[in-house]
Amino acid sequence: MTGVGLLGDLTAGAVSMLVMLCYAMSLGTLIFSADLARYAELGVPTALVSCIVTALVIALTSSMRLNIAGPDSNATAFLAGVAAGVASSVRADGGSPQTILLTVLIAIALCSVVTGIVLYAIGSSKRSRSLQFLPYPVVGGFLAGTGYLLLAGAFRVLTGESPQWHTLPVLTHLHWLAWMPALFIGVLTTILTRGRQHIAALPFVLACGIVLFYLSLHLAGLSIDDARNMGLLLPHVKLHFFPDMHVPAPLANGAIDWAAIAAHLPETLVVTSASAITILMNSTAIGAATGDDIDLNREMRAAGLANIASGLLGGMVGYQSYNRSMLNARAGATSRMAGVFAALACLVALIASPDLVALFPVPVLVGLQLFMGLRLLMQWLVGAYARLNWYEYALVPGILAVVAFYGVVAGVIAGVIAACVMFTLLYGRVSCVRMAFDATTRTSTVERSIEDAARLRELGTQLCGMCLQGFLFFGTANSILQRVRERLAANDAAPVRYVVLDFASTNGMDASVSIAFVKLRQLCASSGADLVLTALPARSRSLLVKTGTLNLRIHEFATLDAGLEWIEDTLLGSGSAMQASGEQNLRSTLAPHFTPSALDRLCACLEVRDLDAGQLLFSRGEPGDALYIVESGRVAVSLPLPDGRLVRLRSFGPGTVVGEMAVYTQTTRSADVIAEAPTRVHRLSVPALLALEREDPVAAQQFHRFLIKTIASRLTVANEALRAAY
Repeated sequence: MTGVGLLGDLTAGAVSMLVMLCYAMSLGTLIFSADLARYAELGVPTALVSCIVTALVIALTSSMRLNIAGPDSNATAFLAGVAAGVASSVRADGGSPQTILLTVLIAIALCSVVTGIVLYAIGSSKRSRSLQFLPYPVVGGFLAGTGYLLLAGAFRVLTGESPQWHTLPVLTHLHWLAWMPALFIGVLTTILTRGRQHIAALPFVLACGIVLFYLSLHLAGLSIDDARNMGLLLPHVKLHFFPDMHVPAPLANGAIDWAAIAAHLPETLVVTSASAITILMNSTAIGAATGDDIDLNREMRAAGLANIASGLLGGMVGYQSYNRSMLNARAGATSRMAGVFAALACLVALIASPDLVALFPVPVLVGLQLFMGLRLLMQWLVGAYARLNWYEYALVPGILAVVAFYGVVAGVIAGVIAACVMFTLLYGRVSCVRMAFDATTRTSTVERSIEDAARLRELGTQLCGMCLQGFLFFGTANSILQRVRERLAANDAAPVRYVVLDFASTNGMDASVSIAFVKLRQLCASSGADLVLTALPARSRSLLVKTGTLNLRIHEFATLDAGLEWIEDTLLGSGSAMQASGEQNLRSTLAPHFTPSALDRLCACLEVRDLDAGQLLFSRGEPGDALYIVESGRVAVSLPLPDGRLVRLRSFGPGTVVGEMAVYTQTTRSADVIAEAPTRVHRLSVPALLALEREDPVAAQQFHRFLIKTIASRLTVANEALRAAY
């Protein structure tokens, strides 16, 4: 590391240290306010411990080198509710003040440990990105609720009362020194930091607020002791760690009310959820701003380890902070050393000068809480209005109102319900039908004669097919049922005989789909149509088997191609050329395309070749020295894979031509052609074709015209399939 880089890290670390301490003390007073304010001397250090431990661990283990961590407003807003609830439960059980304090501190520490374990588990299982599936408006509602809780916490710190209509007049009785610096910092910082380019304004405003407070204190003729007696300064606190043998006396004389802690476990899980979501959002934003590569799973593991360590040492929840990390970057930090130095500097400052904390003005810390709360409310109640649809935006104030009037747990329940409803509404708007088709726009890979291909185009509307996609549930299943009902009810000249549903692009279904398929089968039966299911995933098929749906005379095929091949064979029936055999039948197939004399001359040039099932007609890489006309049976164009398997690209039935492309392009064979059943083909070699062109140009011309018709028939099918796909 160069001298310039080290100087930049030390400077950035010093600036970060001051802001970290302000955040920690502000959030500590938020938790230990109102009824818990008397315990601030031993309670605020929980935030200071988290400030040091989480910053140090995450600076060393994060995937981003400029990360600064510590207690954060989102989790602390909910954690304050946990602490207040635990204290209320202990008090209701008749617990002593020592029991209240010890139980609250243990609850905070356990919350950190539980949060750390959950975060580490998420990161280790590589499921961090699954949190991104939580709907954006629901996240906004939670964060707006967090903003309200921060403002409510600031009210409690100032007045010692919970914010209610009848307690609002208490604000009018406050000394102007209690609210003026707080209002100055809260409003001014909110205005200056609305754009990210002003993020360095935070330490400047905090410094101005401290100067303004002490200047106002001097003008009011009050001493520092007077200010402390009025509650305008923090009490003298001492940094302590639970593993230390020197446990403070108020803690040693208390007992732990485990029942109170267990009663508020759901709220503890809310803190964990808020932490996970905020880490995801903060880390993504930090990476985008700094250009660092983000490993979200590593960030979760880093935060998990940091919170486990913080909890074991008696600290509160903390994790990566966007504001403090950006301040660190803009102050000149170049490496992890800045974060490490900031954490160690906090520890040294608190050990060397413990009275430093007692000089921090409470109104300044309240102003920081106001800033954090106002920023969230401005972002999600005002800024989100322009980014969201009205029905999405309505969730934000809705969840906020539930949190404000009914509490955090009710807000979480409302958020979960809102997430489910939002998922259903938004996912239901995505069509589960990737493509609709019939026999004119989608055919099997079986190549058929010109006459059979034309016949299938005539009968194509008798097939109604849909390629499905995504996860199928009751909403999408009912939409499929409705589309089929409308198609069957249409007054077409040719009624639908086959309804095909392809599941190749689906990734699952729920039990309600089986009920819809029962109705669908009944609908098809009443219209005289067969229901065909293709490419069912194993789990989906198992579900339909358990519910008995597949026992309702539903046709099932492993692939869509196999299902279409069966339907085409059924539609063509016994009149198809594939049912014929013998030379006379080949002549009858070719007769519409040749004059009698030309057909006689062509047949004289053909060599008959019989193949057994599985026998090779020609292989890939062989010279294209002949083409073949299939008389009976079927041959398949197959492509060998490296693992030894063969993939069928195309199958050729009676009346079709195979191998003509290599003849015309004078190249080697591009694939293997194998008989799928006992097959008879007629071979026309290149020398025989050249002789036919020399000796009977009319017959040769008619043969080339026949090949052009065959290729044109293939292109027609391909064009229809391409048009249907778009």
